[in-house]
Amino acid sequence: MTVKITGVTVVLLLASVLALGSGIVVFALGTTPLAAVGTGGVAFLGIAGLGMGVLSYLLPDAPRDR
Repeated sequence: MTVKITGVTVVLLLASVLALGSGIVVFALGTTPLAAVGTGGVAFLGIAGLGMGVLSYLLPDAPRDR
């Protein structure tokens, strides 16, 4: 169970960092702040969703800690 929790934590942290980076890059290219926030949100949802899909494929039944 702790392996799956650690995997979820890593996926969400990675999604947060990449979404923040994409928002900053889009804003630096001269778009409006609303477009930059929207881009960051979409990037977070996409990366987190894909990461969770990969994680559930790699760890379908994580063993429980006893």
